[in-house]
Amino acid sequence: MQNLQFESEQRLEHIPCCLCGKSTFDKVLTSQCVNSHNQQPFAEEVGNVREKFNLVRCTNCGLQQVNPRPVKQYISHYYSEDYYAHTSLKRKKPGKKSSLLNKWMDFKDDIRRLIWIRFYNYPHNSEENKNSVGFHKKFFLWFFYLTYRSRLDIIPFAGEGRLLDIGCGNGRYLSTMRKLGWRTSGVEKSPKASRYAREELHLDVNTGDLLDYKYHDKSFDAVTMWHSLEHLYEPFQTLKEIGRMLNNDGLLVVAVPNIDSFVAKIFKTYWYGLQLPIHLIAFTPDSITKMLKSAGFDVQKIYYDRRGSTLRLSLLNLKDGKYRFLSRLSSFKGAIKMLNFILAKFGSCDIIVIHSRKKTSDDV
Repeated sequence: MQNLQFESEQRLEHIPCCLCGKSTFDKVLTSQCVNSHNQQPFAEEVGNVREKFNLVRCTNCGLQQVNPRPVKQYISHYYSEDYYAHTSLKRKKPGKKSSLLNKWMDFKDDIRRLIWIRFYNYPHNSEENKNSVGFHKKFFLWFFYLTYRSRLDIIPFAGEGRLLDIGCGNGRYLSTMRKLGWRTSGVEKSPKASRYAREELHLDVNTGDLLDYKYHDKSFDAVTMWHSLEHLYEPFQTLKEIGRMLNNDGLLVVAVPNIDSFVAKIFKTYWYGLQLPIHLIAFTPDSITKMLKSAGFDVQKIYYDRRGSTLRLSLLNLKDGKYRFLSRLSSFKGAIKMLNFILAKFGSCDIIVIHSRKKTSDDV
C-alpha cells in the first residue's frame, strides 16, 4: 500500500502559478481523471482509490490550473489511444450524385472560393477579376458569407503566407490551409499523429514540443493553436517563443475552452471542456488576455465560437450519473444550436478564439 502511494506521488508535481509565479491558491473543484475520448473515468486505480485532480485558482492573478499535476513524462498515460486529434483522417467514400447535385456542389465551392478572395485576401488567378461577379453570385456570396464567417478557423491571408500550427494533431487543418495557398509547418507531440501528417499527408511536421525546436526569428506570418495551449506545461514560455518567431505584423490565433462560460458553470465537473488532467489550465477571457499581454501580444478580438460549443457533449456526460434524465436533451440539436447562438451574443460560449498581434517597438 505504501509503495503504491509512493508511486502515485512520484507521478505528480506541485508547481507555482504558470503566469505570475506565485504559490497561493484557492481550490475551485476536484474531478476524477477521465478518458480523453469519451469522458468516462479511467478504470485504473492507485492504492484502491480512483485518481482525482484539483483545479485551483491563483489568488494573485486568477489563472486556474491543475495542481498538483502529472509529471511531463507521464502525461501521455491520460490520453486515450483514439484521442480525436491523434487519429488518422477518415476518407469519405465516393458516392453517386445526380448531375443537379454536382452542379450545386460546384457552385458552393465557387462561392466559398470567392469568399476567401474577397473577404480574407486569399490569392486568385491573375486573369481573374475578383470584382467582376454576376448578380446571382453576389446574392449568394453575401448570403453564404453571413454564415461562413462563423468559421473561425479561416484566417486572413497575409504576406507570403507562412503558417505554423502548434499541436497540429493529424495535420487536417494544415492540409486545408496548404490547399488555400499557405506555406505550412507544424509541431505535434504525439509520435503517431505527427508521423501520419508527414507520411500520409506529406506535411512539414516536427514531433515534440515547440520549445524543443529553434525556428529562425520572424519565420512566420501566422501561428495557430487550436485547443493546444491548455495542454502545455510551459504555456507562457511558449507564447514568448512564438513572439520571437512571428514577423512584426504576425497574427497569433488561440482557441481554448472557456471555464467562465454558462455551460461550464452549470455542468461543473460534468463539463466536457474540463478534461482533467490533460487540460492543465482552465482559461477565462480575462486570464488568457493577461497571459497574452504579458508575453508581448496585443489582443485584438475575442470571438465566441458557437459552432464549437460542448453543450451537447456535456449533456451526454450526464447519462451515467444521477442527472441522467437530462442527457436526453442532447438529442434536441436545433434547440442546442439556438442556445449556443444566444450564448455567443452575450459572450458566454464555452469555446473562445483569440486573435492577437505581436507587439513591436512602435507599440511601446
